[in-house]
Amino acid sequence: MRIRLAVILPDDLAGVMRLTGDLRTAVNSGDMDGVDVATEKLMAVTAKMNSVDITEEEWCRFLAKVRDRNAAFQSDYLVPGELCSQFFSEAMADTMVLQLPFAEREGDDV
Repeated sequence: MRIRLAVILPDDLAGVMRLTGDLRTAVNSGDMDGVDVATEKLMAVTAKMNSVDITEEEWCRFLAKVRDRNAAFQSDYLVPGELCSQFFSEAMADTMVLQLPFAEREGDDV
């Protein structure tokens, strides 16, 4: 599994929030087809956004560092951009970052 971190600018936030809501609903109801559809839509939306794909291990280390600084932090699909500044060079104060787990496809470069 890999995790896409994508910078979500304020103008794009409402649409991404709607799609993450669809994903959350599918996950919570165990609707794997719905999970796949919502994930594909989010992958398509973020394809042209500033993003980076990281390994699950990198993501876990990142979350551990965030939790070391803030024990009350709870991960969600959308997190404040300033938490992810190590992955992006631009100013992140007015942005959110999508954390989207996705399955690697056979034959993808790892």
